[in-house]
Amino acid sequence: MKLQQLRYFEATCRLGSISRAAESLHVSQPSVSMAIRDLEREFGVALIARRYQGFSLTEEGAILREMAESLLRHADHVSNRMQALGRQRRPVRLGVPPMIGTALLPALYRQLSARYPELLLATEELGTKTLIRDLRENVLDVAFVSHHAPLPPEFETIPVTDMEIVWCALPDHPLAGKSRVSVLQLEDEPLVFFQSSFSLRERVMQQFEAAGVTPRILHATEQLSTVQSLIRSGTATGFLLRPLADTMPDLAVLSLEPQVFVHVSLVWRRSQKPFRDMSRLIELCRQVPVL
Repeated sequence: MKLQQLRYFEATCRLGSISRAAESLHVSQPSVSMAIRDLEREFGVALIARRYQGFSLTEEGAILREMAESLLRHADHVSNRMQALGRQRRPVRLGVPPMIGTALLPALYRQLSARYPELLLATEELGTKTLIRDLRENVLDVAFVSHHAPLPPEFETIPVTDMEIVWCALPDHPLAGKSRVSVLQLEDEPLVFFQSSFSLRERVMQQFEAAGVTPRILHATEQLSTVQSLIRSGTATGFLLRPLADTMPDLAVLSLEPQVFVHVSLVWRRSQKPFRDMSRLIELCRQVPVL
């Protein structure tokens, strides 16, 4: 028994005619007749008593009509309910480090608006280590992360871009006129750092450790605005990613010697089956450079 067969039978009973039922359902008369015959064969009973003109319901047909009406009402309710749930947009929970978000999100939103205007993002700005933890705990669906080493094999990744780490200071700083700066030259410099959950800090610390230098960390923070404020006030110097630093013409921006980069990738758990809008975001980043 199929719902379609019951719909054909119910329409025939309600309209009192196979031809009118066929017209109402936009199908052929033989299709309706065949559906009723298939039901009769399946149940081993006659459902209608066919006459030269029209038909009448048998006792079994009357019982089936009553049950079919109830069943079809319930089927329609289920269909309407599930379609309503489908129309409720599920946001993609996206994590991104603050500096990377400043560089990537404007272009990403433009591309999403052009291709998938109905797609919703719920974004969180966090350090890479926290983002990795939240992906593992299913707090986030997907995240842009910065890293310098391969990510754990439990994650799927799409390379997005590489970003240079640069040193920033006021233009009147004694080192501002140089083309590049080494961590040895920054040994006694008061520095503002991001906290340890940020991969940028880890990458910069590797340079100091390789040079055998202990940085003078004046302040550590999770807030990009605090880093910018301390640099712009001359209280400290610090490290930013090139795309952000280049938007700040009031600062001197120098490459490190040697230059230092971080990889930026879109990341999600291999064990997670992407839902539709998550798949759209992933494919957008796979096909179209965000930057």
